Amino acid sequence: MSSDYPPPPGGSMPPPPPPPPGEGGEQPLPERGLGDILSSAFDIYGKNASRLLLIVALIVVPLSVVNFLLVRVALGAKKHTELFFGRKVTVVESRGLGIVLLALLIAIAINVITTAVLEAAMLRGAAQATVGDPIDVEASYRWGFRRIGGVIVLSLLVGLTVAVGFILFVIPGIIFLVMFSMSIPVLVVEGTGGTEAMRRSWKLVKGHFWHVLGVIVVAAIIAGIVGGLIGSIGGSTVVGLIFDIIGRVITAPFSALVTVLLYLDLRARGERLTESRLRAELGSSA
Repeated sequence: MSSDYPPPPGGSMPPPPPPPPGEGGEQPLPERGLGDILSSAFDIYGKNASRLLLIVALIVVPLSVVNFLLVRVALGAKKHTELFFGRKVTVVESRGLGIVLLALLIAIAINVITTAVLEAAMLRGAAQATVGDPIDVEASYRWGFRRIGGVIVLSLLVGLTVAVGFILFVIPGIIFLVMFSMSIPVLVVEGTGGTEAMRRSWKLVKGHFWHVLGVIVVAAIIAGIVGGLIGSIGGSTVVGLIFDIIGRVITAPFSALVTVLLYLDLRARGERLTESRLRAELGSSA
């Protein structure tokens, strides 16, 4: 009997047929809406929290300490006490311009390099977790260190393009930000970098702009609220630094998982990506 006829009274419609099989008859990865991506991110996070947090902590903790010391020691004003008409007076002496510039250059270099390594390692670990594979922290960092140059160059290309877009009345910047948001995941999973990764990101996002924008905005709000609440504890003291580090360590895996899940969702929609193909790509790009 044709399924075009309405169901009998009190009956129910038959369930929709499963999606067509992908390569080799394997079912493709599921398409996910906003709620599915967020719930999957929380679920995967809970199952892999220790290794995901370790990946972030190995970079964020020492980096935060170095930045704190540079600001407080290298860039902080020097103070000493002098006698003035028999009274002790505290004299504040600012650092020289050369010292300030050198400290800033060192801080920028350290932040750029370590952030590139962390982003690559974190996304790779998150990609492994999404298909149920154990996260190899050491392998993730080996991959990240080998891809420092590619991640830095790609981040600069995307950053400059988005910045130019924001200069052009803001709206082009938002469009570029969304359309190129999958560039780093493309580099991590597929091993494609530079302008080719940006073109690939544009192709994946095309036709799903509002979906991608919604996921990015909601995930950023969640991470911002959680990180802000934790980081606000302790004020500007050393205790505040500790809680700021905790906030960054906790929120980074969630953001990475959402990014990877969104990337996989876009590939599932357009390419019927399967788990075996994803594993093969992660292995070939290692």
